[in-house]
Amino acid sequence: MANKHFVHTSTQPKAMIRVGRFDVPCTVLSSTDAAAHVRVLTTGGIPEYLKFVREGEILYARIAVRKQGPLGLDLWLDLQKGQDARVA
Repeated sequence: MANKHFVHTSTQPKAMIRVGRFDVPCTVLSSTDAAAHVRVLTTGGIPEYLKFVREGEILYARIAVRKQGPLGLDLWLDLQKGQDARVA
């Protein structure tokens, strides 16, 4: 019989999506300098333009693809460095 209280620890890196004043935790599934694939477990609206915080670095991002799956909301982000990015 399985232990209901056993929690698997994730080996995938964590990051944050900053929406206004709120930080939404996410799991980084894959990442390059120009793009990231993340999974968000929190429900709620996430705007097209946002800030992506990874390892203390704040990057501007645009959501390229959204896909709701059984394990959460998967987002494919186009990352931009610099101050000229549009942010909601």
